[in-house]
Amino acid sequence: MDRARTAALAGRCLLWAGLVLPGLCADRLGLNEPRPLWQQTAGAGVLAVATALARRRPLTAFALTAALCLADAPALFSLSYGPALAVFAVLLGLRAERTGPAALSFAAVAAVGTVRIALGGGDPVPPWLVMTGALLFGGVLPWLGGRYWRQSRELTAAGWLRAARLEEKQRFAEERARLRERARIAQDMHDSLGHELSLLALRAGVLQVAPDLPERHRAAAADLRAAAADATDRLHRIIGVLREDADEPLPLAPAGETVGQLVARAAESGLPVRCETGGRPVEPGGVAERLLYRV
Repeated sequence: MDRARTAALAGRCLLWAGLVLPGLCADRLGLNEPRPLWQQTAGAGVLAVATALARRRPLTAFALTAALCLADAPALFSLSYGPALAVFAVLLGLRAERTGPAALSFAAVAAVGTVRIALGGGDPVPPWLVMTGALLFGGVLPWLGGRYWRQSRELTAAGWLRAARLEEKQRFAEERARLRERARIAQDMHDSLGHELSLLALRAGVLQVAPDLPERHRAAAADLRAAAADATDRLHRIIGVLREDADEPLPLAPAGETVGQLVARAAESGLPVRCETGGRPVEPGGVAERLLYRV
């Protein structure tokens, strides 16, 4: 924070020095009428105040500089303070959000300059034309440049923000697709391996209760049934871990197998299984078939 404040203060000091320098050079080179020291000091002081207010009150800074220019030259054309007027006009366009106050300030400067020229005597047309050109090229055009700069920065920031949002949206879509694919793989594993392990356990149970099976084979069948049941339980736990991030249910039937094929495969294992639809065919791949397959 201290470094930021120091850098900001140093920047204001450099800006003030750059704004005061044209007036000092013009006085030294004889481009201006000789001015007393107090007038030069007062001008430097006004520029210092305007520089301090330029960031938070750019309209006030521009108004002070315009008043300084009018005090130095009724026609507003001043080698000492003209560059400062243009700089603060740019800052006004860059930092002020509304255009109305700036337009009113330009109109006020034009009105005060016109009154001063009219009260000064002589032909008012040439100095009024000079004032109009100085206000246009030293105030309005720099202000428009500042406005364009401000809008360009805002558009650039909005573009980067939109790009960041699109990137975040794309990343979210990729993560969502990854989770869906993970859930699909988990369900395929559950449906295929789970059913096979269940049928294996059932067949082992049939062997275990067969009356003509020797005792040692009966014990082996019991161990096989227990191992298949344990493997099925472990598979369920693994599938639960794989699907813990899934936010949508997916089809439970593995690709390519229908309810009829599942019933036929179960019947081949020796189970008394049949499928009755009441005369209404089950739509392949539909919700009803998926529900029946899960049951």
